[in-house]
Amino acid sequence: MKSILIQTALVICAVTASASAQEVINKSRAQMHFSQTVDPATEQHLADTGSEQQSHVFFRKVSGAELNRGAELMMDAKQAVIQISPLDRSKNGKRLVNDEIPKGMTLSNGSERRPVDDDSIALYRKSQGLRQNFPKLYGRAHVMRVPEDMGRGKFTLQANGNARSDAEYIVYVLDKHSDIALDVKAPTKRFSRSGRLVLNARPSGNVAKLESIDTTLIAPDGKRYPVSGQQSGDDYSVNWPISVNSPSVPGELWRIEVRSTLRNARNEPIERVAVVAADIFRETAAVSAVDSDANSLKLSIDVRDAGRYEARALVFGTDSNGETKPVLLAYQAEWLDAGLREMTVPIDTAKLVASGLKAPFKVQNLQFLDQGRLSVLEYQRGNWELQ
Repeated sequence: MKSILIQTALVICAVTASASAQEVINKSRAQMHFSQTVDPATEQHLADTGSEQQSHVFFRKVSGAELNRGAELMMDAKQAVIQISPLDRSKNGKRLVNDEIPKGMTLSNGSERRPVDDDSIALYRKSQGLRQNFPKLYGRAHVMRVPEDMGRGKFTLQANGNARSDAEYIVYVLDKHSDIALDVKAPTKRFSRSGRLVLNARPSGNVAKLESIDTTLIAPDGKRYPVSGQQSGDDYSVNWPISVNSPSVPGELWRIEVRSTLRNARNEPIERVAVVAADIFRETAAVSAVDSDANSLKLSIDVRDAGRYEARALVFGTDSNGETKPVLLAYQAEWLDAGLREMTVPIDTAKLVASGLKAPFKVQNLQFLDQGRLSVLEYQRGNWELQ
């Protein structure tokens, strides 16, 4: 039996989490195991591939008073799409639903002004149909497209006194024909509360230059955390020690919002906003060591919080050309109490033999999850031989 120590340590999270952060939505104590063969011709990996986004959009919150005066929107290209949606508000602790789109809105390019229900605003009638047929999805959204003959540049969306001054709206713009974008890359989709939030961003497109940029981490409960970053020319990087006290909600992701102002070839200020979904998880357990034998993988686990945990092991075999190919994905799930625990992942050797691949069979990818709280805790790469 070959033992390989994995250099991972469970770091005690310094933040105080509320009871809801400890919520376990799957409390089953039953052990479960199954395995499935995978297609050797298809590349298979258990890994966090990170995230990459190229944004041609921007959005902002505006008040009814601002919309009455006119919200200015800079479009880099023709035929941008605009969506306006009302936001609910709170008064005396009660939620007030706002589902009204102001009537009598106009769109101006500085030389002419048109009502947004003009036939030239091509998406108007489509949005009306969407609201009628899918009221739960589109009942509170009005979608417009800037007519091609109105060109590009600075536009004003105005409610002309028809919006309630204390109402709030989200104005969303898809500048879909512009080649100017904000490119955002993160090396992982998962960030431990005891770790650091890491990402990089830069503009792309026709002579796009980065004028200003900032990042906000938004919790499932809506709380916003300013994230510090460093700008050097057109490059922007974040390596921020995570410090949050909002609870994690099983199954709900946090949002990383990156807002920027870029300069195009005309030296006009162009807004771009990228939103990246992320799992900000608590390290409820960690794998400290992995052993293998002829028909199983054995994990040593340091469990901080009792709960239901799951391991997934991807097994590789050797084809007739001597190349390593994926053959089997094995799952094991069970309840683990706090403390030093072990989990065994059985490997179905009959399926390995039936696959047509040959030994040596090795587990090369391991994924470990907090199944009860719906978080992926870690990925590991290795070479655990079944012998």
